[in-house]
Amino acid sequence: MRTALHKIAKGLMAGTLGLVAVSAQAAPGNTKTVAGTANVTIAQPAKIQKVDDLRFGVIVRPAGAGMVEIDPTGTITANIDISAYPGNRGPSRFLLVGDNNRRFLVFLPSRIDITNGTATMRVDRFRMNAVNGSTRFDANGRYNLYVGGRLNVGANQAVGQYSGTFDVTVVYQ
Repeated sequence: MRTALHKIAKGLMAGTLGLVAVSAQAAPGNTKTVAGTANVTIAQPAKIQKVDDLRFGVIVRPAGAGMVEIDPTGTITANIDISAYPGNRGPSRFLLVGDNNRRFLVFLPSRIDITNGTATMRVDRFRMNAVNGSTRFDANGRYNLYVGGRLNVGANQAVGQYSGTFDVTVVYQ
């Protein structure tokens, strides 16, 4: 008897499952298909080419600490005597190349140290001609970025040629 009930239960379950499967099917003519579109634009990576270094020129060792600041426009201010060696001072210039008229951000360091091997000086107050670090490439996909900074010279700074590097980062908006 148990086997007979078991067979009947199996049959009812199979019939119920068959009804469920049939009721889940869509009625004829009730099916619609719509095509979607996938899009992507591959942007040209920004390129940066250094044209000129940030040049503080030649400075006679001062008795007291001071500074020389070069603005992105090329304006030079100093509170130490830099008149003995005029010239060869100016902002750094980078040629940026990217997508025509595309907006981008520029990031500069807050400060770096330059060294002559044993002694150091600090360069800070990095400034650029991009307003608030944001601007756009011209119609030809170019932008001349000018970067200035302030050199902090110590009292009786050690004699020698100092150098150091700084990073310029460009990010598309």
